[in-house]
Amino acid sequence: MRVLIFGFGVLGGGYAAASYFLDRGDEVRITDLRSEQELGEPLQLLKRQGATAICQTHREEDFKWADLVIKNPAVPIESPYLLLAKDSATDISFLFSSPLVKGINIVIVTGTKGKTTTVAATTHVLNQTKGETLQLGNMGVSGFTILDILEKRAKMGEAMPLYLVSELSSWQIRDLFKLSPRKLPRFKALLLTSLFPDHLNSYSDYQAYKEDKWLLFKTGATRVIVPAEISQELINAKVDSIKTIESFPGYEKQPPRLRPAWALCRSLGVGSRQVTSAFESFTGVPHRQEALGMKGDVFFINDSAATIPEAVAFTCSNSPFHYHLICGGTDKNLEAQAMLPPLKVARSVHLLAGSFTTNKLIPFLEKHSIAYEGPFITMEKAVESAYSKAKKGEAVILSPGASSFDLFKHEFDRGEQFREAVKNLD
Repeated sequence: MRVLIFGFGVLGGGYAAASYFLDRGDEVRITDLRSEQELGEPLQLLKRQGATAICQTHREEDFKWADLVIKNPAVPIESPYLLLAKDSATDISFLFSSPLVKGINIVIVTGTKGKTTTVAATTHVLNQTKGETLQLGNMGVSGFTILDILEKRAKMGEAMPLYLVSELSSWQIRDLFKLSPRKLPRFKALLLTSLFPDHLNSYSDYQAYKEDKWLLFKTGATRVIVPAEISQELINAKVDSIKTIESFPGYEKQPPRLRPAWALCRSLGVGSRQVTSAFESFTGVPHRQEALGMKGDVFFINDSAATIPEAVAFTCSNSPFHYHLICGGTDKNLEAQAMLPPLKVARSVHLLAGSFTTNKLIPFLEKHSIAYEGPFITMEKAVESAYSKAKKGEAVILSPGASSFDLFKHEFDRGEQFREAVKNLD
């Protein structure tokens, strides 16, 4: 088979897809608008295994050549190149169309904020209480990685996992329904963690963003769990089997970031004591309210994955410390209003340079007479500035409320640079 990877990306999804097909003897081409240098050693490794790379351009001939096009989630489904494809899929749609997933309980988690932590925590609990559980999605685990595991087990006659907990973004949901609407398995449970305006640099408006999320609720999932403020909208849309996150006893006793996972695990029949016990050994997820420890009696918290203003408000409102906030970055066509409470409460504000910072955040701060430092063009300078203001027992929180692309490769690179800057403080 001839396979074209449409958008290699920098987070590992393109590598996993190309590796999967190369391992099965297929002919693989990779097309990406970035340069070979930007795509780095993973691309070079695949080339040594026989893949062909077409960089800094897309060619119609490659799409006509391919029997199957595997698209990156960031590639718009409306791309005219896809019209040239004989067949197209994503890692998730390809996995879910496999007969090997039919006997596995598939749990889907989506939402604007909290997806990754919820998936990781739920996977942790189910592994301790129910049986083997794999996780899938935006944590560097591709659908092709999971499919490779399942195929090898089937070949060896080994048992399949009991659960698969999958994180889906709005783009991944859209692709799933565009590319394989008739092949979807029935989901054991579906959880919406939260819903705020997001990706308005890619969607025409908030309603368009919501409509991609709503596609999931048409699948007839056995259990549907949503925040209370969203439930009526779905009831009006005649979605069955809805329960709210807040309706599960013991919800209010859990840390806010773990409340969706609590509701999901309880809905799957895990006892409250079992969930509580498993939560005690859950260490969290990098870049999501991640405690980095202390430096000079100051706490450091890495919340680099907070890419919308509402996420900043959530993180800061749950901080037990007086804090100094590092925020700002690239505009996603969102307004800064939701950041007003954390900006007012912060002991000091330190800005990372970017279009959101310049065009929205600085005017917003000046309008509300909130002082700020920066904007800084390096994470090192922003961290040094915040640390210089912090007193014993206070915290420095990186919670940008914006995208990362003016200064960083992506939000994970931003978080790693924060981690490194903290490590290098005198």
